[in-house]
Amino acid sequence: VGSLSSQSNKSGYLWYLHTIHIPNSMISPRHFVAIAVLASSGHVVSSFSPSFRASLPVVRLDGAGPRSSFRSGVAPRRPHHRRRHCSGEVARYATIESTSTTTTATSSSASNIVDDDDIIGTVALLVPSSLSEQPPSKFGSKSPIAPPSYIEAAEQLARKIRHFSDGRIVATVVTPPENGRAANDNDEDNDDACLTSDALFALGLTSPMDIRYLSQTFRKRRTSSQEQSSSASSSNKCQFAIDCGGNNYAPLVGPYDEANPSILTGAPWTDVASGKRLSDQMSDLFAKHSTDEFALAVMLYFNRFSGRNVPWVQHSIDVTWEKGFDNVKEIYAMITKCGPCITKCLADENCKACITALDEIDTRDQVSSYRTVVSFESELLRDFSLCILQKNNIFGCDATIPKLPEVTPMGEWNGMEMTADVAKGIMIGHLEGCGEASLEGSKQLDVSWKVACGANVAYDQFPSQNQLFYPSAKGDGLWYDPVFRVETIDGRNVWCKRHYRVRTGQVPGTFRFSVLDNGVTSDEFWTIVGAADDLSWVVFHYAGAAGAVGQRYIGGLLCTPDGSLPPPEELDEIWKVLRSAEIEPWELFVVNNDDQSPGALAAGPPPLDYYRKTAAVIG
Repeated sequence: VGSLSSQSNKSGYLWYLHTIHIPNSMISPRHFVAIAVLASSGHVVSSFSPSFRASLPVVRLDGAGPRSSFRSGVAPRRPHHRRRHCSGEVARYATIESTSTTTTATSSSASNIVDDDDIIGTVALLVPSSLSEQPPSKFGSKSPIAPPSYIEAAEQLARKIRHFSDGRIVATVVTPPENGRAANDNDEDNDDACLTSDALFALGLTSPMDIRYLSQTFRKRRTSSQEQSSSASSSNKCQFAIDCGGNNYAPLVGPYDEANPSILTGAPWTDVASGKRLSDQMSDLFAKHSTDEFALAVMLYFNRFSGRNVPWVQHSIDVTWEKGFDNVKEIYAMITKCGPCITKCLADENCKACITALDEIDTRDQVSSYRTVVSFESELLRDFSLCILQKNNIFGCDATIPKLPEVTPMGEWNGMEMTADVAKGIMIGHLEGCGEASLEGSKQLDVSWKVACGANVAYDQFPSQNQLFYPSAKGDGLWYDPVFRVETIDGRNVWCKRHYRVRTGQVPGTFRFSVLDNGVTSDEFWTIVGAADDLSWVVFHYAGAAGAVGQRYIGGLLCTPDGSLPPPEELDEIWKVLRSAEIEPWELFVVNNDDQSPGALAAGPPPLDYYRKTAAVIG
């Protein structure tokens, strides 16, 4: 069951039950329930998984009957981090977990609970109050469904921040007080997430009432930061206003304050100048309105100014002011260990153009860096990367496959228990010539699947995405050949292809992938989250890492035989499957698979059998 504990706050004692397990015999599927009691107000706030939430009113201890319930929490967090109003009467509650694979609730096992000492920092996501209009946000502009509200977007951003930080950055979704006024200046604001969080991001606030609260809160945080500037840990705060009208309300990033510019901004080696550069970079990432790039911006801030390393962005292969003398040591190591490769690359116009383009970006931005690499890939670039990054690891990078979110593979398919052979058959899908490895329903096409839409902003937006899974000629593994079209940064349309080795995982429905991609090895963990009994669609989730460049990534794919979206009557089921992997459908990017589009015609026929014809001979 759980343990009862209390935490003092300024208005009384907050009592909460950490977890209560309700067995399958009572509720199916299992639900983990958290109950919070605010003694001073006499309210009991009960929250269940989304499938039960609507039918469960908030119960009053005084017997006055139900009142309107609050939205449930969105990201697993320890009990003292809760979603709430910023001030005024507060209803506080713990987050709700569900083990169901068909709900939107986040999942976290006890092994992934983070101790307080491991918490890097806190984030408050300030969204419009319930009294304000709730216009659609700018997120999800390329998705197959309507854009989410800012509240819905913030809830998913909180999850994504948790994923990217391994649960070590705690995000809370908050709303302004309904009276539009901040807490009185004489009040103690230690329990106010808007004032005490390390980073505050306001999203879509436009009503006069919300804007007034935003201005007051930003001003208080700025004043507090200035007063505590003698303590680096206290003064390194961050705040941004995103889509809050035409005013950006002067971002604050560590020691850099746009509202109070410092002469040190002109000295590029100082922390103030570093904060200015990061402020510009974060603004650019926020403007793209994708959850991946938003979470990346948050990781960059905490990695730079929290005093703790954030593994997602800890390593950099760039020459930066922040590295200082380490730049010299890295350049010396490159020349002494990989001189011939560097000389050949710089002598080649295409390879040199790639290096020049990479020098102009932060390569931790996987969207920009990967598109640049695939725009100029060549054998010289592969050898250059292989020597510097993979063989010698000049920059001392390291990265492991992310463990969050925890995704459960489907347990059965078409009435059959999921086994390694069934899982491989789903992967093989509709590819012709695979014999008994194919499942009933295979259409025997020239591809296994085509990607209809994907969730990773860096890797899943490419047009004309073809997937080929086929058995290895030797052993019981698979090969995976993705063949996709790239619109290069200089306007060309070219085909790119990769050749992955695939091994079955310990749990049926999971797989380990490995590939050498432009000289850098990537390792990935794939999960079959769901598939139609007739193989009309499949949903994959993947998590991967390229250790030699310190990059980690997660994503998901909805695939069909021809790359078109499934019919509308099937989408609700598919969205539930995606949400079980903590992917919202509005995060997806619809893939253009039109083989008669100008770009596809310019690229010519895809080289689908490039690797398969060789693999059939050598294994």
